Amino acid sequence: MTLLLHELPHHHHLRNPALQTIDVRIRCQHTKSSRDPRTWKIKNNSFNELNDSWQTNFDFIVTVDSDQ
Repeated sequence: MTLLLHELPHHHHLRNPALQTIDVRIRCQHTKSSRDPRTWKIKNNSFNELNDSWQTNFDFIVTVDSDQ
C-alpha cells in the first residue's frame, strides 16, 4: 500500500521517524520527478520537522505492508 505523508494525521507514526529509517520516495509536484531523499541532507529529519516548502512542493510517498 502506498501512502502520502501529508495526508496522514500529524501524530501518525510514519510522520515522526527520520526519513532515512523509512521506505520513502519524494516526487516533485511541479516536474513529477521522483527521488530517494534518504541520502540527502534532510535524511535525519522527520516529515513533521521539514519546513513548509518541503511539505507543499513535494509528495513524500511511503510504501507499507497492508497490515500496518
